Amino acid sequence: MPNLGGPELLIVLAVLLLLFGATRLPKLARSMGQAGKEFKEGMKDGYRAEPVEGPCPFCEVKVPADSKFCPGCGKSSDEIVAQKSREAAEKKPA
Repeated sequence: MPNLGGPELLIVLAVLLLLFGATRLPKLARSMGQAGKEFKEGMKDGYRAEPVEGPCPFCEVKVPADSKFCPGCGKSSDEIVAQKSREAAEKKPA
């Protein structure tokens, strides 16, 4: 795969300038930068680990908050949190 040097980058920039024009090129670069920034923020906010509190909904054994698995039945903390949220949704009146 050939490396891109200075002359090649200038040719690419000239082609972009011809395609998009001098006024739209800064707007395009700004929108690409904004999209990258929003993507990074979304990746940071996308996953929030919920702590496991109280007894396991499957076996009723108390699960420590920093545990990744239930000591009684071996279910993962993600499964426990998902089951608790399902139970909470069922208890909510429609």
